[in-house]
Amino acid sequence: MKKTIIWLIAMTCVHWAHGQQTVTGYVYGLSGKQKLPLEGATVTENNCPNGTIVGENGYFEITLNCGDENARLIFQYVGYQRDTIGLEGRKALVVELIPSKELGVVEINKRRKSYGISSMDPKTTLILREQEFQKAACCNLSESFENAPAIDVAFTDAVTGTKQIKMLGLDGFYTTISREFMPAVRGLNTFYGLSFIPAAWVDGIQITKGAGSVVNGYESMAGQINIEMKKPFGRDQFMIDQFVAESGRTETDVMIRKDLGRFVATSLFGRFATRPLEMDRNDDNFLDNPTSTQYQFMNRWQFYNKKGYEGQLNVSVNNDTKQGGQVNVINPYIVDIANQQLDVWAKLGKSFKDKPYKSFGSQYAFNTINSTTNYGFSEGPNTANRTLDMRGQTAYANFMYQSIFGNTNHEFKTGASIMADWMEESLDGFNLSREEQVIGAYFEYTFKPDTFTTVVMGARVDNSNLFGFFPTLRMHIKKELNKGNTSIRLSGGNGYRTPNFFGQHQHMFISSRRIIITHSKCRALGDMQERSWYYDGSLQQKFKLSYMPASIEMDFFRTQFQNELLVNRETEGQIVMSELQNGTIANSFQTQFDLKIQRRVELRMAYRMFDVTTIFPEYGGDRMEKPFIAKHRGFVNLTMSNRKKWQWNITGQLYGRQRIPGYTTGINPETVLMNFSNVFPLVSTQLSKRMVNKPFEWYVGLENVLNYRQQNPILNADNPIGPGFDAAMVWGPVFGRMAYAGFRYRLKITEDEE
Repeated sequence: MKKTIIWLIAMTCVHWAHGQQTVTGYVYGLSGKQKLPLEGATVTENNCPNGTIVGENGYFEITLNCGDENARLIFQYVGYQRDTIGLEGRKALVVELIPSKELGVVEINKRRKSYGISSMDPKTTLILREQEFQKAACCNLSESFENAPAIDVAFTDAVTGTKQIKMLGLDGFYTTISREFMPAVRGLNTFYGLSFIPAAWVDGIQITKGAGSVVNGYESMAGQINIEMKKPFGRDQFMIDQFVAESGRTETDVMIRKDLGRFVATSLFGRFATRPLEMDRNDDNFLDNPTSTQYQFMNRWQFYNKKGYEGQLNVSVNNDTKQGGQVNVINPYIVDIANQQLDVWAKLGKSFKDKPYKSFGSQYAFNTINSTTNYGFSEGPNTANRTLDMRGQTAYANFMYQSIFGNTNHEFKTGASIMADWMEESLDGFNLSREEQVIGAYFEYTFKPDTFTTVVMGARVDNSNLFGFFPTLRMHIKKELNKGNTSIRLSGGNGYRTPNFFGQHQHMFISSRRIIITHSKCRALGDMQERSWYYDGSLQQKFKLSYMPASIEMDFFRTQFQNELLVNRETEGQIVMSELQNGTIANSFQTQFDLKIQRRVELRMAYRMFDVTTIFPEYGGDRMEKPFIAKHRGFVNLTMSNRKKWQWNITGQLYGRQRIPGYTTGINPETVLMNFSNVFPLVSTQLSKRMVNKPFEWYVGLENVLNYRQQNPILNADNPIGPGFDAAMVWGPVFGRMAYAGFRYRLKITEDEE
């Protein structure tokens, strides 16, 4: 029945498409006086995330999604010079590529769309490029997803000013966050990790809903966010990005790159951020945001040679301190936060000039983090004082080999990986330590029987010294209809992760709640493995509306946990951490409409619904909504620009009500008080201007234009030592309207074209 409904929807949507151009042709490579068909070459539409692979005998067929009969096509093949061909009304082409004299660096397309679903990826993958997250006040990546309906961004508490993401109705730590497909935000830095990645250093982001590839590990449950940093062999020669906002918030990012000969380049990044002023707009004697200081440096090296070897080495150092809490009172309640982090990661690979489908690659990463947070009063001992100490190191290595069976219709990737964690957490007399080593092997097979069908099947087996052997299975199917205008995707698989009890829930400890941990007697305290399965289906329809490109996407995801860490705040004065089996079920539905109204006017609208439930003992084992999840959310974004480089962007969101954790009353323990948040809007806007023929851009903006605030976000703020004090019951904006401004100065190798 489900298959029938999907096919009926697909066939109905086929009739929406009209007027799109299809271009066919052949691609050859010149070798002396011979012309060889370049099977496996790529053909992409300029300024559009749309492309195809050249098939047998060099034949290709591509439907123009973003252009018209005057569009341009880009032809690429390893070992040959890239060529850009203007159509000028032609619907058939014969393209001859000239061999490269040396292995060059693949350049990033000019005039690319800044946002869109990848048309070539069998997974539901959303691409955000630099221009997209520059539309909002995004100083770090925790603030860079305001214009992406697939991601929820919210404050965790009313003291630290920290923003966290949610995906498919699940907390951000269920999403694998990688940096160039290597672990980046995991373990003890899941809480602050995104805020440690400056948006100005990022070139692009890929957001994959559901579990990703087995090549990238077993931890993905809700999805994967991959972050592409600016490369040493990039377009930017020099960059300075300056941001200022209320409360004296100032953030400065600088980058300089240098070619050291023909085959080696390096880049140096620096960041200084501070928030020196104290602000208390709601007069509850608690700072709306903490004062803070952050220093961060990164050095990148990249090389390649004529034999196909390519590699990189990167080092990043971060020091971040914050202080929030009470002001204008004697012996104030203070939250002191200090984080130091070191990241080292590297890649080494080998491609084969005469066999572009074949390559070997290896990845290496090391992370160490030291974090101390003091919660409590500034003077004298007090029972309300508590200290969270965390120390951790992670080492990672991944070895990959990619090739084909017979021809490029049958591709495979295989390899092995090692992940080792050494982590310590201590809080309120609990000392949790974990030493886990996981060794695994994987195999992923991609079958492309024709241009419009892709099937990816992956499996891996891992062995943990704590949990033994466990298998991971993933499958992704993509089918295109109507010459690629209709795309249907189906996928399923499972995932695993080892939670950090304290590190991923730091905001909850800004309260007087007592921590209770229940655990299995068969394992050490704090050792458990979360397990889940997911299933999804999506439909994408591209068409033209008044001769302008448009698309509609609909997707449904279901995630079911077999085992998980349940963090329960349903009982007054307690945080209960326990292992729960067959608990959380998360259903997510989203529909999105994108329309290019005019050449420089784009509209994006979306509606998203979550049905996320779990089992709490307080409610007799009945299934209840998980707290702090807006079941309904509306989204609209409008972007307008002109030839004089002015751009105006406005984003409006409407959040449905969220369940606030209930609690049993002291008078009658059987009475449960149930509360829900208000429905509220959130509007942000920005105006920017790029100087014509100059590498300079300035911008001004407003966040929370309507000045909406959650009233009294801190419970019992007048008495932090009292039993009802809690600063983590936050469901809406903590502070109101915020004005900001800034500029970007960037020298590029070649200037962008509009």
